[in-house]
Amino acid sequence: MNPSDLTASLYFTAAVRVAADASLTRLLPLDALQKLLAPHEHFSHRILLSLQALGVIEPELSLAHADDWLLSRDWMKYGFDSVAWRIRWTPGDRRRRHDIANEIWSDVDFDDDESLSALLALWEDLALAEVAQYTGWLLSKSGYNPDWTYCAIDALRHALEIFSVNQVMYLVYLSVRSVATTHQLGGVESARLGLIFASSVTSFSGRANAEGWNIRGMTRPAELSMSTISLIFAHEVTRLDDEYFAKSPSLELLRGSMTRHRTLH
Repeated sequence: MNPSDLTASLYFTAAVRVAADASLTRLLPLDALQKLLAPHEHFSHRILLSLQALGVIEPELSLAHADDWLLSRDWMKYGFDSVAWRIRWTPGDRRRRHDIANEIWSDVDFDDDESLSALLALWEDLALAEVAQYTGWLLSKSGYNPDWTYCAIDALRHALEIFSVNQVMYLVYLSVRSVATTHQLGGVESARLGLIFASSVTSFSGRANAEGWNIRGMTRPAELSMSTISLIFAHEVTRLDDEYFAKSPSLELLRGSMTRHRTLH
């Protein structure tokens, strides 16, 4: 399967699963969904804009709303979540809401490194999104700016090359505590605390790797529901199930898990 088709199919599957109406002719606006589409709003926006670019969906806009999109400097935030999407066609013309993911999985050739590499890239992307969601949640809960997450994106991405999502969540927890201590001691401008947080993630990740820390990892908070796209990817595409958050993304684990499931079934 073409890697672009694989990505588009997974994105479309998630969007249909959580947002499509009964006739599969349109997707509801993000602010009307009862379940999460993706780990955070920017990822959801990316999914919809990617599907729009591929011609799979198109926004349902009145003339006035279209003018808002065209002329507003802050259009990504201006009414974006209230826009519904008309489904123009589906990847492979698959219109069965719950069968699309299984068809994606069955089309993956385990001997095709290109397809597996595409799946690994998706796993890495989703893992980063999950960690970013947790980071913003923890910063906000601790009384800090959740946007500091974006200062630490590179640090989080590098940490995920070595550690699992649950383990990186623990490193984030340590980093927030370190920032809180620095803040209480004073002597640092509040505007620089975001950079200190990012540096702390890099520092703890480097120490944990160099010193061989045995990190059990953090339990996912009950307040953070697992997103639809992550559920589909973990349980229906890769068949990693509980290992999805407990293992660092790797090609070997991905191939082994999917091959094992196909052998058993």
